[in-house]
Amino acid sequence: MDAGLHSEAWNQPLLARSRLPVEMRPREDFSVWEFLKNCVGKELTRIAMPVHFNEPLSFLQRVCEYLEYSHLLFEAERCDDPVQRLELITAFAVSGASSNWARLGKPFNPLQGETFELDRSQDRCFRAVCEQVSHHPPTSAFHAEATDGSWIFHGAVTPKLSFLGKSVEINPRGTVTLEFPKRLEVYTWQNVLCKIHNIIVGKLWVEHYGELSIRCHGNGYRSELKWNSHSLIGTDQRHKLHGYIVDPAGKKVKAMYGKWMDALYSLPMDTWKRHKKGGSGRKRISELSIGAVGSGDGRPRWKSFSVELPMQQEQSTNSEPTSSTAGPDNCEDREGDEESGASTLADLSIPGQALLWRRAPRPADSRRYFSFTRFTLALNDNSDAELLARLPGTDTRRRPDVRALELGDLALAQAEKSRLEEKQRQALRRNSSGGVWFRPGGTATPDGRPTGCLRETTGPGTGPGAPTSTETRQPVSATDRNNSCRFLAIKLNKEIALS
Repeated sequence: MDAGLHSEAWNQPLLARSRLPVEMRPREDFSVWEFLKNCVGKELTRIAMPVHFNEPLSFLQRVCEYLEYSHLLFEAERCDDPVQRLELITAFAVSGASSNWARLGKPFNPLQGETFELDRSQDRCFRAVCEQVSHHPPTSAFHAEATDGSWIFHGAVTPKLSFLGKSVEINPRGTVTLEFPKRLEVYTWQNVLCKIHNIIVGKLWVEHYGELSIRCHGNGYRSELKWNSHSLIGTDQRHKLHGYIVDPAGKKVKAMYGKWMDALYSLPMDTWKRHKKGGSGRKRISELSIGAVGSGDGRPRWKSFSVELPMQQEQSTNSEPTSSTAGPDNCEDREGDEESGASTLADLSIPGQALLWRRAPRPADSRRYFSFTRFTLALNDNSDAELLARLPGTDTRRRPDVRALELGDLALAQAEKSRLEEKQRQALRRNSSGGVWFRPGGTATPDGRPTGCLRETTGPGTGPGAPTSTETRQPVSATDRNNSCRFLAIKLNKEIALS
């Protein structure tokens, strides 16, 4: 394994920027209601939205944020215990949602044919590529793999955004797949729902909720994790999740709990049962004690991978404050969720529990830059001229509307966004085709099979933009038409340059 993977600076991208060129513009001057009042019940992916709603990223880049804690996959692949592997994979799945905490901007919809390449082989030992493969429904495909071949992570996401009156619900439809080729194991799961509350009035806040089921198709183990919803439980239970590792016989062998924006823990089933019954060892601890668990940089420090590992306070080597000891400037971690009334920190300390994952602290001024994490800040960075020269014209980093918003020019961002969307509509119209009717032509062989090519004919189903034949079209009778085969012209869209 490359030494860079275990560096203390694993959360620091190479030549990383710590902020965007310009602070985000306040959204108070824009009336959300004036725009959304006609969108109730509609799918927002089909509506052209003003850039005031956006953050300077494409959805393809948001997909790549799933890999922020990719070190968990390397740890999981090296574990010989299938239960421990599944624990870390579950932690990876939970960590993918943590970047959404306090993220209230909508990413730009990718154009069909748009791509995004992320090469972190030098510091994080993986490469990833994403592509927008469908416009309606919008579908983003992604593929990532470790440089040493230890894991492959791939899938497709077809998000559905719905405006529900007071909130926006995001359903990330699609299955993601994780492969460990050397172990001949495949894991699959579907991500939970996301909702942004108080769109019209009040303080905006984000929650994830639903059921997360991760199944290993090689050994039969599975992970079941329930993400609490604000509508079904009390305020003190919001953002919490809990679940179990289940063996092939259906027996629960491990318990897990935590909060999707903070941390995930595991512990033996008998310990969890005693805790649920209010037995010995159940107590609340201060935020400082919780924050001292692990290394403080999002990666647990294991003396041994054992569920009996005691929770110890260790000195963090990260120069940034941890999520619990942050100073006043790091209000993103200290304030909690004011509107929902829930703390952002996990609040249990159970003897015998083990920390699987903890969210890394964000920059102190993160709120002024769309609440981006350090990993996110590097995604749209185009300062590397050598990298930019290698990227295709379809890469998201070349989108002028996203770049303009990053630079704080909302008028230019809106103009470029409208121009690119119109360019895409024209390209899709040119490449669209209706059905084309054919009938056999040429001579027949002794066994009755026709020879030669099928000749294109006129008839219903020949839509606008369909390819025309160089031959003279011949009228087709109703009988011929009924006996003909209707072929749908399927054409691959050419690359859409993002300029």
